[in-house]
Amino acid sequence: MKKKIYCVLLLLCSMCTGLWAQGKQVDSIAPLYVGGKLPRALFTLESKVLKGGELSAASLSGDFNKLIIIDFWASWCGSCLKKFPLLEKMQERFPSDLKVLLVNSVGTGDTAASLIAKAGPDGALAEVGLPFVVEDEMFLKAFPHRAIPHYVWIIGGEVEGITSSDFLTEENVLMMVERNRKHVQTVSKLKRFKEPKY
Repeated sequence: MKKKIYCVLLLLCSMCTGLWAQGKQVDSIAPLYVGGKLPRALFTLESKVLKGGELSAASLSGDFNKLIIIDFWASWCGSCLKKFPLLEKMQERFPSDLKVLLVNSVGTGDTAASLIAKAGPDGALAEVGLPFVVEDEMFLKAFPHRAIPHYVWIIGGEVEGITSSDFLTEENVLMMVERNRKHVQTVSKLKRFKEPKY
């Protein structure tokens, strides 16, 4: 019995330490601007993600070689919601080249509970097929902004652009996907060139 209690206490301590460490990593994130490199924490730390009415945890760890578009939005922002169909269309068209990350940050007035309700069958967000980050603080620290929608374009872990909704067009997404493909090819060639031949 004592051994079980000890194991439970040890597990709780390790969980608290992990949460404390994650909080410290989020606190250490500095604002990023065009040309800035994303810190490792933005790729490895998990966020609360809502998809299909279910909350789960996810990170960008498998998306480094993709064009990443971070879309900061709120449920009350008509201009934000208006761009969702285009983003969904592009994500479906380029699943291996593009990662669209819809981010609903703290301070928008939205909560996980309110977004779950709005994403339900009769809710205003029922048609949104893309998963979205809820109650975000991490990406907000990295990309502070005053207005939404607010878009961040990332290639190879570097901020390529920070734009408003005017720049988010099908043509521009296609151009950036192609730019990312060239970046990935260049990096791949350089890695092969540096590898010793046996």
